Amino acid sequence: MWDQPHFVYHVDVDSLAALTDLELHIPGTLVYGRIRGRRIRVEKAEAHVRQQMSEVEVIAPVNAAWLVEGYLVEHGIPYDAESVGVNGVGFWDDAQRQALEEEGRAMVEELSATGTVRTHVSSLITPYQAMGVAWAIHRPWAFFIYSCGAGKTLAAILAALTRPGPILVVCPAKARHVWWSQIQEYTTIEPYRLRPESERRKGEPTLTEYLERTTTAGTRPFVVVGAEALPDNITAVRQVNPTVLILDELHTHGSHKRWKAIHQADGGVAFTRRKTAASQDTDSMTNREVRACATMDTSRLPNLQLRIGLTATPLDDGRPRRLWSQLDLLVPGGFSFSYGKFATRYCAARPGDFGGLNDAGSSHLDELKARCSFLVHEVPYNESHAALPSTRVQVVYLDNSELNRAERWSDKQTFNQAIKGIAKEKDRNPLAREMMIEARLAEACSRKRRYVIDEAIQGLRGGGKVAIFTARRRETEKWVSAIEKALSVGDSALGRMPVWMAHGGVSERDRDNIVDQFRSSSGPCCLVATGQSIGTGVDGLQTTDLAIFAMLPWKPGDFVQWKGRFDRLGGNPTLLKVIVASNTYDERVVDILVQKFGPIAQMLAADELQGLDEKLLGLEDKDALLDSIIDKLGDLK
Repeated sequence: MWDQPHFVYHVDVDSLAALTDLELHIPGTLVYGRIRGRRIRVEKAEAHVRQQMSEVEVIAPVNAAWLVEGYLVEHGIPYDAESVGVNGVGFWDDAQRQALEEEGRAMVEELSATGTVRTHVSSLITPYQAMGVAWAIHRPWAFFIYSCGAGKTLAAILAALTRPGPILVVCPAKARHVWWSQIQEYTTIEPYRLRPESERRKGEPTLTEYLERTTTAGTRPFVVVGAEALPDNITAVRQVNPTVLILDELHTHGSHKRWKAIHQADGGVAFTRRKTAASQDTDSMTNREVRACATMDTSRLPNLQLRIGLTATPLDDGRPRRLWSQLDLLVPGGFSFSYGKFATRYCAARPGDFGGLNDAGSSHLDELKARCSFLVHEVPYNESHAALPSTRVQVVYLDNSELNRAERWSDKQTFNQAIKGIAKEKDRNPLAREMMIEARLAEACSRKRRYVIDEAIQGLRGGGKVAIFTARRRETEKWVSAIEKALSVGDSALGRMPVWMAHGGVSERDRDNIVDQFRSSSGPCCLVATGQSIGTGVDGLQTTDLAIFAMLPWKPGDFVQWKGRFDRLGGNPTLLKVIVASNTYDERVVDILVQKFGPIAQMLAADELQGLDEKLLGLEDKDALLDSIIDKLGDLK
């Protein structure tokens, strides 16, 4: 906590008795006594040691100073106070919004003038994104709680640029490409994705080579690492030596279980860093710590000047117990180094019936909210979506490690068997080529099941309405079943939510009823459908918050039609995620689409396609990508 903004209160030793429980009463505070110049924690000192103390100091993080001062006044304890690094750090006040926006926009203009931020960004950012930039200027931490699809990635990129030095992003592996592409879309910085050697493309530099290149060029490193692999990449993270840390989807780091208690023979308790279940097996050759430990270590890197946390669902299970680890990663020790103290104060924790803590409750939430207001910039749905364009397209590339095995084509055939059968018909069936393309795309779609279902659950958890376009009736039915199961079981169960499906086997009347119910639903719900069944001639999907193209439409007309279901009057701003499976037919279809967008744009305004070619190509060199596709999928020429 010593690198955090804090206050030091000097208190007379006669008041010591009233301060012995202060650390429990206000988690994050530390109470010290001095004996001949040596400072000792009062909480850990025995009674005879406390009697020797000559003076007392209370250390309070800035978010708790108002509580400490109130406590001291209430108990009639006089004090002298000194501040450390608190200039400009205050709580969120709606009255300052206009000033924050102006300051943030000025900062972005300055970054644009220096060539760091691309010129179009100044006119692109929303008022709340500009506020977020200014919010980060004045403090060493920023907790951006933006509703789903509110542009938190851009806000974090710009906020990170308020500090000099290397930037490190820890995000879900599936989001690495999004970060990598958006950094290039909005800035002139060359980013780097930290990936296993097996996933690096030919000629792609190692991290060491990338860092050497940035040093030689005098540019700042911007490194993106997958959260799931963080325990295996701590050495690389230390090599980056970041001054800014961005923790994307911060709620996924909501586990407070970093340490394991070891009961010793003398009755004492020691603590060791928690290992994975496989590492605890005595026959295992692995020695891997849990991700919570690796994330904790990353948040404690010595040169960090700014920590940024991003999430739409900080309380993803509806309970404050999920908050402590998120807050502790952003403000180490600022809400107590001990989860038990936090849980006792804010989770109404009590001893469990079978040991441990029962921390499923909540308490003093107004106090907790006020303390969080020193670092939280919250943007509610009605504000973020009022400022967004109608439909924003985000292209997500999935590596092989993020794909699952394809389902069967049918009960009797695998995809390979079906594709071989279609190939035999190519000489006598004029539709065989089109059937082959659709079968290949259906196979790629099937391999995205795990990712798409996880994205759908995240969207529903954030209170959104989710629409998924898949390939075939078989996938539609299986995915609906999987989503319903995910909603009803497990610790993060969301309860009953409407989940509908539509495909060629559903009558047109029923499909119309389903779309009407989806449109009129006032809460989170999900529709899984084949693109061909409702991708054209349907009005009602414009109320969608998150749309996912799991099936990649291979005809530009289909793409425009499918996207057009969400670009309609009277609807919500929609985030459309186009999912591309690497090393599959998807990549070739991307190139086909990009080649055909050009003529369309020449003939028509086609502003809905503006910039989409670069997004689909992942901002990579088009010729290199095409060569790569041909090499990998030569049999598809």
